[in-house]
Amino acid sequence: MKFDNNLIQLAPADRAQIGEILSRRANEIAGFADKYRNNPEHHGSVELALSREIDRLRRLAERVNPEPADDEAD
Repeated sequence: MKFDNNLIQLAPADRAQIGEILSRRANEIAGFADKYRNNPEHHGSVELALSREIDRLRRLAERVNPEPADDEAD
């Protein structure tokens, strides 16, 4: 880890680990959300909040550890 202008620069392995943790948490919440949606007394506002959190975690995971570009298409 290096400090540069008050920003922390993470090593690629750290970025990959953080991305994996965020993805796992999103999947855990998605599993809970699926069970919650099957409950006939579920609340739409909670379902919406869960969906937003899943999306937020997945976007953050992609920003932290983006998939490598496929430049070998030629």
